[in-house]
Amino acid sequence: MSKKMPDAGQPDHVVIPPTANAGKLDYTYIIGGILLWGLIGWGLDFLLQSSWIVFAALPIGAACGYFLARHYQRHGRPDSDQKQ
Repeated sequence: MSKKMPDAGQPDHVVIPPTANAGKLDYTYIIGGILLWGLIGWGLDFLLQSSWIVFAALPIGAACGYFLARHYQRHGRPDSDQKQ
């Protein structure tokens, strides 16, 4: 058997995750968005001496994570047509 050589621009040790975990990846983006925007809201609350910004930032983070997950689901990754 001959092993196919990788392209000159691609390393041969990159593992492309299967598309079977696409549903779990959606939850990861949503949770990540909530955590990121929650930390941003918490920091702004600390700097501005308020207590409401973190509660406004949490749904914004969930919405951003949702739309980012839908974007990747609709358009896919640039290397999604390659086989493992």
